[in-house]
Amino acid sequence: MTSQTAMAQGSAPRPAKLTDQTNYLPRRIIITVFLACATVGTVGLLDETMISVALPTISSELGAGSQISWVASAFFVTSTACQVLYGRLSDIWSRKVVLFALMFIFFVGNIAAGFSQTFIQLLIFRAISGIGGGGLSTVAQIIVSDIVSLRERGKYQGILGISVAISYGVGPVIGGVLTEQSTWRWIFWLTCPCTVASAIAVFFFMPLKKVEGDWKTKLGRIDFIGSLLILLASTLLVLSLTWASGSYKWKNPHVFAPLVLGGVISIVFILWEWKVPAFPVIPMYIFKNRVVVGAGITQTINGFLTVVQVFYLPTFYQLAYGYSPVKSGLLVLPLTIVQTAASTGSGLIVTATGRYRELILAGWAIWAVGLGLMATLNERSTLGQQVGYALLTGIGVGQTFQPSLVAVQGALERKDMAVVTAMRRRVPASPEILAGQSDLRSLAQWYKLDISPELRHSIINNPVSARSGLSPEVLSSVIAGYHEGFRTTFIILASLAAFAFFVAFALMTHRDLHREDDAKLKAEGQAFVMGTRVQSDSPANKEP
Repeated sequence: MTSQTAMAQGSAPRPAKLTDQTNYLPRRIIITVFLACATVGTVGLLDETMISVALPTISSELGAGSQISWVASAFFVTSTACQVLYGRLSDIWSRKVVLFALMFIFFVGNIAAGFSQTFIQLLIFRAISGIGGGGLSTVAQIIVSDIVSLRERGKYQGILGISVAISYGVGPVIGGVLTEQSTWRWIFWLTCPCTVASAIAVFFFMPLKKVEGDWKTKLGRIDFIGSLLILLASTLLVLSLTWASGSYKWKNPHVFAPLVLGGVISIVFILWEWKVPAFPVIPMYIFKNRVVVGAGITQTINGFLTVVQVFYLPTFYQLAYGYSPVKSGLLVLPLTIVQTAASTGSGLIVTATGRYRELILAGWAIWAVGLGLMATLNERSTLGQQVGYALLTGIGVGQTFQPSLVAVQGALERKDMAVVTAMRRRVPASPEILAGQSDLRSLAQWYKLDISPELRHSIINNPVSARSGLSPEVLSSVIAGYHEGFRTTFIILASLAAFAFFVAFALMTHRDLHREDDAKLKAEGQAFVMGTRVQSDSPANKEP
């Protein structure tokens, strides 16, 4: 039904409702859909994790120096700015259409990134990849919320947990092997056939509902002004915070000008979304719910901490302890295995008990302790300490990852499910904000080495050379500088995790996960798979 039809049938003009894509499928179909979603998530996460161990090598080859973290920043600037759009766009155009579009953009950006000849080229193509890659796991999570009830989702969570483990655990190892044995360019090219395979799985194994309306109707439902405002605001804020962390001081116009402008545009966006569009990108009324506010804060911190760990633990191991890219990647593997086990276990507990609040609080507490212990690592720390402390952070990630999503989805109506899912884990800036160059800047600024400016500049621009071309005395001071920088990073991360604990304690109250129409929707899903229709007044049952 179009907006014009609605106006003709009633005295007051009312916009047509968006198609409810909730479709609780039978168990055998759920597993295939989860496997397809897992391939989607794996492709996106592999891209993020494989490159993490290659940053020092890319820096040396392209002469990026202390700006190398922009390889990560370029991806996260565009993915952060665009991610919130994908929820509403998938409501309008359908989950599959948006997912295929994102895969295509991701494919093009990565294949071009592999052919980059300059640092600037690499940044541009990584930014294009971020537009697509930032939405892959988001849309996959939205699809998950469509096909299985909140209470039962934990039974199948292990499938997605395995994909996360493969990405976070195997990704750094693969990236290390490619960097050492071939070239870092294969890190980007390898994702291309994986993307094609994932698209095939989505096409054949996701029996999702179609969305009613022709393309003109769908275009008319898009909030173009709101989308433009949130893109501008997000990009300006992210760039400002990123520049403040590595390139400029806070009082520099490069920092405060986009920060102020981004803040003003954000206010305009809020007013616009509140009053004008029929289908806003982010409906403002959802923030009246305290669980949404709490989840928004804690999930943002969750995403930030996760990204920083993925990118900087391998770098930490390489620079501070001299491990090879392969070994540094292998040291991340125990963390991801524990994370997977904790995520799967927490999902099963939610299914069995219907409780999630206690898991979230315990997860944040353990995560804060683990990061705090990571800050105590020094030149004399054993391998057992390095791995053991990382395991605690893995437990924290696992126990806060899925239960927090269940909490926020359970607090809202189904029509807002895609929007609130797209808002989760929106990193407010790249890893560079707090951790991006602390390890290198500590060497140049905090740790006053008695070396020439030329040598100091050479070490910062080519950190890999610090272990091969320096005297033992200078090398010892350089390593101490690296430890000092990373120690500060871990202290900041531990403080954020502790803050998230108190936010969750105050705002994320428990809600019942059972909904009265769950049984009916399961019957409709069974009928959908069998090619029949169940007559119902529920908009979830309306087919085009």
